[in-house]
Amino acid sequence: MKRIGRRARAVTMLLAVVLASTWVACEPRGAVVLGIATSPPYLDAARLAIEDALAEGPVPGLDTLFIPQGHNLASPAIDAARRLVEAPGLVAVIGHSNSAASIATAPIYNAHRVVQIAPTASATLYSEAGPYSFRLVPPDDEQGRFLAQHLHEVLPDGGRLAVAYVNDDYGRGLRASLLAALDTTRHRVVQELPHIEEAVGDADAAYTADVLATAQPDVIVWLARGNALARVITAIRARLPDVPVVGGDGLGTGQVREMPASALGDVRYVAYLDLAATEPLRRFVRAYRDRFGRDATESDALTYDAVRLAIAGMRAGARTGPALRAYLASLGRSSPAFPGIAGLVAFDEEGDVGRLYVLVRAPSRDGR
Repeated sequence: MKRIGRRARAVTMLLAVVLASTWVACEPRGAVVLGIATSPPYLDAARLAIEDALAEGPVPGLDTLFIPQGHNLASPAIDAARRLVEAPGLVAVIGHSNSAASIATAPIYNAHRVVQIAPTASATLYSEAGPYSFRLVPPDDEQGRFLAQHLHEVLPDGGRLAVAYVNDDYGRGLRASLLAALDTTRHRVVQELPHIEEAVGDADAAYTADVLATAQPDVIVWLARGNALARVITAIRARLPDVPVVGGDGLGTGQVREMPASALGDVRYVAYLDLAATEPLRRFVRAYRDRFGRDATESDALTYDAVRLAIAGMRAGARTGPALRAYLASLGRSSPAFPGIAGLVAFDEEGDVGRLYVLVRAPSRDGR
């Protein structure tokens, strides 16, 4: 069920749609600034999006501010947001790099009436962030149901689950939505293991492997990011060489690629995109590899779409945060949905976009 408390803005949205056709005449014609605050790897996708957008024609007064945001912590993201909103002409920010950072910064952007488009923030709480907060992925309550459905399909009755999760907004929210959707009369959760991401070291890896091995699960559910799994997967495989790992979107293709295939075993994880599914995505993957010499990830594609979306609104005449918000609210209603490389973009009343999940399998031990 959708959360209606986030914005209580059905009437406001209708007014925004009505006003969307009039913003060009009312807007100032000075600088229009787009801020980009995300992890350093995704900044390249943002640069490619800007290059491609400007190749289609200029956007008068467009300027960009890049702030590398490599932390999952709230405090550095808040500092970055405060710097960004001081920029004259700031209309929108693409970011931040994850749910925790995006939720922490959303009150700042909403207070300054700056649009925030979070490419990959999936925490359910982000739906309550405010009327200027939009995202390009579904919330974690939907992801929890997707994971539960997959587990119901692959596990026999009586299957044993160990749930490891990062103890932040992302991990707690995804854990709660998974457990709410899981049929515990069929599948038993035999171990829950929270962790603090920055504190996962060698001793923690050994402890994690010991706890999981003692629980004897049939499946390990990993509701955390790939950097933490990378630190513990070798220890886990030493104790549980054949137990499948099913992860949320936090694993991420880019992080899984950096783990040795020989240590992974059977690892599957949620992704929002199959980068080989459509010609626009395949074309992006080729262009990204040609431009930067490495393979793109789902997050790169979503960052690319977020930047192109903001620039499309600015090209249409939106030169303030309220005007860009009206443009985004109009998509799929009074104006066509935005044709992103990842699919059509139109937002519901909570700023969420409809998108289906896929389950991706990491390379096996022999690299296939």
